[in-house]
Amino acid sequence: MTLQKIKTAGLLQFARKGYDAASLQLIADEVGIKKQSIYNHFKSKDDLFLDIFDDAVNQEILELDRYFREQAGRPLEAVLRGLITEFKERYESAMNLRLILYVGFLIPSNLEAQIQAMVTRYVQHKTNLVYERIAAETSVKLRVPARSAATAYMNLIEGMLVELVYNGTANFDSRLESSWDVYWHGLIQS
Repeated sequence: MTLQKIKTAGLLQFARKGYDAASLQLIADEVGIKKQSIYNHFKSKDDLFLDIFDDAVNQEILELDRYFREQAGRPLEAVLRGLITEFKERYESAMNLRLILYVGFLIPSNLEAQIQAMVTRYVQHKTNLVYERIAAETSVKLRVPARSAATAYMNLIEGMLVELVYNGTANFDSRLESSWDVYWHGLIQS
């Protein structure tokens, strides 16, 4: 029970404040325990952070799988655009996603190799799902190979995620509208 409370409080601290600003003392205070008690479960702040980050990546991979499973019968444009919109809708409340996005762009230097490996696993999973969905499309004719369409989409979605991290949701819709038209019309043969 205490372990899960520590991890939940840690997720909130790291997702809201980032690695450097979060502290074991703040986490302990939120849980209602002494800071030393955290060391019964984790060797260090790094150990706690890596455990939480790995959990976040695993949860977000499950979210991606759920999304593509639920969207199986929908048109390609609705699926791809909908995924970007879902990231926007989940950004404020889904702490796992927020942690990945925040830390994925601002990786703590002492944990760079471990975090980069986890972020790469997450992005590769997302890329594979997008590629598989595009490659399976039969209702529209693509101008480019499915791999190129997936790569261009990943560039678009990653740019929109940077928008979320640095600017929040204020200009998100207008930027998506402009970017989406260019992407979609460049992808589909008339």
